Amino acid sequence: MDYFAIVSFDVAESSDGRKKAVDEHRARLEELDQAGRLLTAGPMPRVDAYGKVMDGFQGSIIIAAFDSLEEARQWAKVDPYNAEGVYMETTVYPYKKVFG
Repeated sequence: MDYFAIVSFDVAESSDGRKKAVDEHRARLEELDQAGRLLTAGPMPRVDAYGKVMDGFQGSIIIAAFDSLEEARQWAKVDPYNAEGVYMETTVYPYKKVFG
């Protein structure tokens, strides 16, 4: 297995969708963690034009092990946040862990 970074960006008003899907979203991450496949995951706080952190989130990053890029893309595609319209865009990148 190799690591892949799943980088997703939220729509402008994502807080309601996040609230609706957060438990299912986290349950999937917990499954990866229990299987020893999750390196890290978390939301990216929203910032203004000056870099000041604001309420809400602008997206999420998940770094986890999958058998292939396609498997990582398929896993990301069915994220509960997608079903709730939270994400406007998700891109999956190969990731090489060097430190940590």
